[in-house]
Amino acid sequence: MVCCVTTDEDRDRLAEQLVALPVYELVDVLRRVLPQYTEDHYGSRTELALAQVTDYEDEPGLQLELVAWPDRDYYDGGLGIDQGLWESGHCAKCDTEVASNAKRAFCPYCGSRCDLT
Repeated sequence: MVCCVTTDEDRDRLAEQLVALPVYELVDVLRRVLPQYTEDHYGSRTELALAQVTDYEDEPGLQLELVAWPDRDYYDGGLGIDQGLWESGHCAKCDTEVASNAKRAFCPYCGSRCDLT
């Protein structure tokens, strides 16, 4: 089934459905969508990613972490705990800072398994 969201009302309805999801379910939906927008051009790769940005009052600058996808095999097909994006760390393969609701997750950029704290 091919569906097109063509009107503002259609986009508003879709946005309402997404906003109603808890964060860990929203992340799982976006895990299925965002990688479809990866492009390779002239020796570079561009892709859409979900990120969490934190602004600490007592530190300059912003902390940017890509949102890592829970390891569904580790969680017996589940999405991990619904606790927000409190687990953090970095991908050992590509050194990207990541955050997730799950302690066991996959880097959204390179696909490597990440063990988060």
